[in-house]
Amino acid sequence: MTMPPASPAGERDPGPAPAGDPSDPPATQEMLRAMAHPLRLQLVERIGRRGTARAADLAAELGVPANSLSYHLRMLARGGVIVEAPEEARDRRDRVWRLQQTSFLAGAEGSGAEPSGTTDDFAAASAAASLAALEWVRSAWISETTQARDADHSGTPREGLGTMHSTSLLLTMAQAEELGSRADALLREFAALNRDEQGRDLPTAPSSEERLVEFRALFALVGGRAPATSDVRSGSPGGPSQTAGEDPS
Repeated sequence: MTMPPASPAGERDPGPAPAGDPSDPPATQEMLRAMAHPLRLQLVERIGRRGTARAADLAAELGVPANSLSYHLRMLARGGVIVEAPEEARDRRDRVWRLQQTSFLAGAEGSGAEPSGTTDDFAAASAAASLAALEWVRSAWISETTQARDADHSGTPREGLGTMHSTSLLLTMAQAEELGSRADALLREFAALNRDEQGRDLPTAPSSEERLVEFRALFALVGGRAPATSDVRSGSPGGPSQTAGEDPS
């Protein structure tokens, strides 16, 4: 399942969990606005991985109060991100949700994805969804580094892997587009490894006996300005690479 972000300019960028049907229509302004919240992005991701889900199950899994979670589900439904799946309901009072589509990439300007409002409104909704995706990954990074440091202090073994690498790149626009395409393809490849054709989680890895572990990934390529002379002369060719729990200083 692909989720936002897309750039405020409307470019089609990969989200934190890129996988899904490339034939899905672009995300609408209402969809992007509805997903502009880290918890709602997480709900979209969880429903997509389950196929269908009930509010009570999601609340228990995420540790969120049921009334709060139900509100966020209603916002996603109002934006057209999720729809009810009555065929999965146990009775008339049972509400089961599924995704409206498997990917939610923001379409480029003029693609027909802006059903209401202005182009500026659409760009604002896309940018808000992008910031929510950044927060979605940032919260996981903070949790990972905290657990790593706690484990180091206590001397107890821990599971998990957190790595981050940041750098500046001096590229032509064609090279930047190639980097984005290759990163998108690689993320899609790995996102599909242990999921079925609908993007739902498999119970075990089909190629091994190893237990599956959840990771969050985000690729972002931003910039596009010509560097100042001082940037070229004094800038470092690479940035810091960090593993969760390491002191960056």
